[in-house]
Amino acid sequence: MHTLKKVVAFCLTLIIVMAAVPVNTVHAASGTNESAAEVVSDMRVGWNIGNSLDSYGQKANFPYRSSNETYWGNPKVTKELIDAVAKAGFNTIRIPVSWGQYTTGSNYQIPDFFMNRVKEVVDYCIANNMYVILNTHHDINSDYCFYVPNNANKNRSEAYFKSVWTQIGKAFKDYDYHLVFETMNEPRLVGHGEEWWFPRNNPSSDIREAVACINDYNQVALNAIRATGGNNATRCVMVPGYDASIEGCMTNGFRMPKDSANDRLILSVHAYIPYTFALASGGYTKTFDNNIKGDIDSLFNDLNSKFLSKGTPVIVGETSATNRNNTSERVKWADYYWGKAAQYRNVAMVLWDNNVYDNPSGADGECHRYIDRNSLKWCDPEIISAIMKHVDGTPATINGKQVPTPQPTPDPKPQPQPKPEPKPTPQPQPTPSAESGLNVEYNINNWGTGYQVIIKVKNDSKAKVNDWTVKVNKKDVKIDSSWCVDITEDGDYYVIKPMSWNAAIEAGASVDFGIQGSGKIGKTIDVTVQ
Repeated sequence: MHTLKKVVAFCLTLIIVMAAVPVNTVHAASGTNESAAEVVSDMRVGWNIGNSLDSYGQKANFPYRSSNETYWGNPKVTKELIDAVAKAGFNTIRIPVSWGQYTTGSNYQIPDFFMNRVKEVVDYCIANNMYVILNTHHDINSDYCFYVPNNANKNRSEAYFKSVWTQIGKAFKDYDYHLVFETMNEPRLVGHGEEWWFPRNNPSSDIREAVACINDYNQVALNAIRATGGNNATRCVMVPGYDASIEGCMTNGFRMPKDSANDRLILSVHAYIPYTFALASGGYTKTFDNNIKGDIDSLFNDLNSKFLSKGTPVIVGETSATNRNNTSERVKWADYYWGKAAQYRNVAMVLWDNNVYDNPSGADGECHRYIDRNSLKWCDPEIISAIMKHVDGTPATINGKQVPTPQPTPDPKPQPQPKPEPKPTPQPQPTPSAESGLNVEYNINNWGTGYQVIIKVKNDSKAKVNDWTVKVNKKDVKIDSSWCVDITEDGDYYVIKPMSWNAAIEAGASVDFGIQGSGKIGKTIDVTVQ
């Protein structure tokens, strides 16, 4: 989680010391025979223990000889907390862990006291028959960097990942498929002007180098995990792109690592969407509207085009919408977001929770409490119910009682004008390309103040096509954003070219991409393909 809600431990921390209930480690009764698609499909919905085992202290005190779990103001994680999360309907827990601050020596040795504490929390989850995602979290930040995605620090970073993941792998190699490893959290160039965002179609040389290093670190971590044997030989592993962002995995330079196991890799993405509603502390919005729906649609269109449709499952490892004292709007957001995810069988969503709730002005983007870790009471249970109705329809048990699935109700504030859901316009006849055998079709989704156009390029010839170009007349559209393509302008036309990974179209196959704009659009557009 970026832009952390730090609390000075010595003056603000209220620590509730609760006796940890020991549980037996669950070993591999059924091994790790489940594929990544099967695991992700079964995960359904998850919750993050944010700002706990991932909280870190001052560099001057490295290496720490006791856990910093409560350093940022949260109480110790208890079995009662995990039980309450499981009872509410979550079957997946993501455990962010910052390992580096405890390591000793040039070979980064993790002390037993901390490894044992991490295992204790993992076992709380396993005892509830939950999936667990275990990662390396804030080992890259502005205070210290145990790894950096650039060539200058590549050797040191590789050594860190190999050592840490070898130790974690050995400690957990007997756990079954319910345990999933995640190589990194939001790897990026800390302090760089493009730390959090870059143009996916035209990354700078610094970003291209960082992406290549991240590819390498994912491979090093995966190799280290596999080498420990046991169930790790076929355990599912999540890997992110730059910053775990959609840009980071959609840019041409990113690639999934090579794996000795078949069908065991999962793409890791974080998606606080849209940023102005979900995470921004300035220039924010509190209202859920059709523009937000468009942003969520774009995310899944991207992921489907490059990963889901190609058989690579996706876990949205962090998502949330900060509390701006706008519960009803956040319910709409959760309902639409999880509803959209439910359309894909190989997507799982994991809610970020840092146990921070109060936001008097509404401007703070870091207020993501869903359950109070002190009282174990759920905040805004309507949001949880909106999520759970897209999981299996079972009412959530929240604060000791079942909460019924929220039903749609009329907006209590009449709108000046009705804003109906976007309806696809009738699909025009394909526009053929006389020589190549390529045709183009499109659907327009129009909501009055903006629109999306989903364009399909079809190869109706009998031979593979290795490249294609689409042109759209500027008189018909104003393109503000796009996915899965590179767009330039040439006179009266937008010239749309594919990325490297979707340039080739087999005979009889097709490629989809999308464009989005603001304002009004007609029922047809001038679009050609060659």
